[in-house]
Amino acid sequence: MNVLIIGATGNIGRHTLHFTLEKGHTTNAFGRSIEKIEEDSPHLEIFKGSVLDRNDVLDAMKGQDVVILTFGAPLKFDTIVKKPNLTRDGTEIVINAMQREKVPRLICMTAIGAGNSRGHGRFVFRNFIEPILLRNIMKDRTEQEFVVKNSGLDEWVIVRPTELSNDKSKKVRIIQDIENEKEPTTISRKDVGRILVDLITDKTYDQQTILITNDE
Repeated sequence: MNVLIIGATGNIGRHTLHFTLEKGHTTNAFGRSIEKIEEDSPHLEIFKGSVLDRNDVLDAMKGQDVVILTFGAPLKFDTIVKKPNLTRDGTEIVINAMQREKVPRLICMTAIGAGNSRGHGRFVFRNFIEPILLRNIMKDRTEQEFVVKNSGLDEWVIVRPTELSNDKSKKVRIIQDIENEKEPTTISRKDVGRILVDLITDKTYDQQTILITNDE
């Protein structure tokens, strides 16, 4: 498969890139800080650009089969006091480019705290981190999910990782019904990348929103 990773230079994106190449996919890695990319492969092409620049996104989109979104607004003072629009607007631009280039499949990573996952997770996260520090970022993530669900694409899946860790890989539990399943805890960034890449070919969860967590 030809896979485009938007946000390939971030913490999740770099793991995702590693697994796409390990699985033998031809990969376009798109991001702003391309100097962070350490992978070296004849199946890798690197694109420096902004997800908010339509021309940058179109250049990287040509000839792709699947797009994986791993970008997001950073936690900083500005995003604590004011809602960013990065993931909403960037995702709209990506989907427009996909439709123009006839790219069928989108795997969109958001986060716990978006949509109906608000108020879930570990005690400190759901009572302090999410409602205070991440409140505006999660509003943007929720709008991002709305854009994906209403995109008209036939093949999409939304993946919400729970709180991120740098732990080693563990068993991953996929939650489809957040209201009626055991609360999630944390998940390693490496496992998030692995699951995103598995979904390139696994269509079990198409047109669904899933939450992923490591089981303790």
